[in-house]
Amino acid sequence: MKTLIYIALISINVFAQSETINCDSLLFPEYIGYVAYEAMPEPVGGMDSIQSRLVYPQEALENNIEGKVYIRLAIDSSGNQLCTRVIKGLGYGCDEEALRLVQTSEFVPGIHIGKPRTMPVTIPIIFSLKDKKKE
Repeated sequence: MKTLIYIALISINVFAQSETINCDSLLFPEYIGYVAYEAMPEPVGGMDSIQSRLVYPQEALENNIEGKVYIRLAIDSSGNQLCTRVIKGLGYGCDEEALRLVQTSEFVPGIHIGKPRTMPVTIPIIFSLKDKKKE
């Protein structure tokens, strides 16, 4: 009976460990040399589908903040987002808006050796007052 309980506990522990995601290793994999991918993950509808939904944060408008927020994320072989992180931000509400845009987007997975694979990608979100004034 003890053996059966012990085996059950081991299998539960192994299952729990396999469900844990290490975001650092997914977002910033250890460098192993140059790897050529056939296709990188990309937003469904392209970058315009993300950029067109941007709502300029009021605080950024009031302080004339412009620039790019870089979001690093890992996309799995089904196109699901596993981890999302701001790697270079602007502040003034821009980082939160960039995260919102990326996290509410759908992605096409990257292709490597003919198959969809989990891989990281960096998405720049552009905050431009010139574009805002055209509206």
